[in-house]
Amino acid sequence: MGKRERILGGLGALLVLAYLVIMPGYLLQQPRDWTLKKQQENQETFAGIITLWHIVDFKPYAGSLGTWLSDRAATFEKRHFGVFMNVTAMTVEECAARMERGERADVYSFPMGWGYMERFAPLPELETGVKPALAGTGSQDGTAYGVPYAMSGYFLLINSRLEQEKGVTLSEGDWQAGLQEAADTLTFTYGKRETQQYGLSGEPILAALLGYTGELAAYSSFSSEAAAMALTDARAAGDLERQQSEGKGFTFQALLLEGYTDLVQYLGIAQDTAEEKRPYIQDYLNIVLSEESQEKLLDLGLLPAIELTVEPGRLSGAPEQLEAALQTAKVPNAFLYQRYQDALASLAQRALAGDAQAREELWERMKELVDGAQIQ
Repeated sequence: MGKRERILGGLGALLVLAYLVIMPGYLLQQPRDWTLKKQQENQETFAGIITLWHIVDFKPYAGSLGTWLSDRAATFEKRHFGVFMNVTAMTVEECAARMERGERADVYSFPMGWGYMERFAPLPELETGVKPALAGTGSQDGTAYGVPYAMSGYFLLINSRLEQEKGVTLSEGDWQAGLQEAADTLTFTYGKRETQQYGLSGEPILAALLGYTGELAAYSSFSSEAAAMALTDARAAGDLERQQSEGKGFTFQALLLEGYTDLVQYLGIAQDTAEEKRPYIQDYLNIVLSEESQEKLLDLGLLPAIELTVEPGRLSGAPEQLEAALQTAKVPNAFLYQRYQDALASLAQRALAGDAQAREELWERMKELVDGAQIQ
């Protein structure tokens, strides 16, 4: 090997040695420099966790609204480096137990009848408005404290076998007028032990508003075929449809309650949430109400809170019925409903027992709640 080759070989060895010494430190420095650069670029004024409690009172036709909220949180976190949205689903009872222990969230996803207005801070201006039917339902005295973001509706489910055996005929659109007669016909005893067969099960307030009087069984009586009909939500219809597809359960008819629903989910910011978190929560709310997010509610069989054109064939079964019938539904004010729900429940029980005066008072009180929802 000549002198020139030895010199070049030595230089090459020195370069390799320098690379091995310098590069590890450089590579280790890169993530730190990148992190600092991202923080500087985004100019985040807050870093940490924002807690969201999703309080479950009704469920969608299929899937999980809590998972849907978590997916929106993932989109939010991509926008805000170092800011995390922690979504936890729980029942009303589980939420109450946590609050008794002094626990609180920054944001609440809550059903109608859960939230006191005083629990929430006034909402900031959002990018997208909600449907006319929902406008004002999360407001008091012109100030919004909760924004509706998803809605569902009620169905009358009828056991087809019992319907045919007793010659009962109820049809879409006018079944409310024949509900009492059908329930009476489907209430009977059978067998040597005179087993009770109930005509109707489900929601007491709803049954009383529809003019029903008599004993009202729990929904579980319908699912076990001990009750012939049930006033219930879309999830019950979805569960029964899925059982049928697996060759289980029983055949049934689902008739939609048109023109009214209180199955609405809201988002609100807690009164004591730190100010530095609120701009980020505002952005999360805008993500939830975006067309892209709202369109994905249809996959759960829920209806969007914003005006959204649904493509033909996008929905089928119970969700399709909901979309067609609840465009102009009457919806109570969420906070007035919470304030008066104990009185409503009491009036409903009296009305079911045959108290005509209680039924009239129930109607008047509900009218106040619906009219109150329209006050901006």
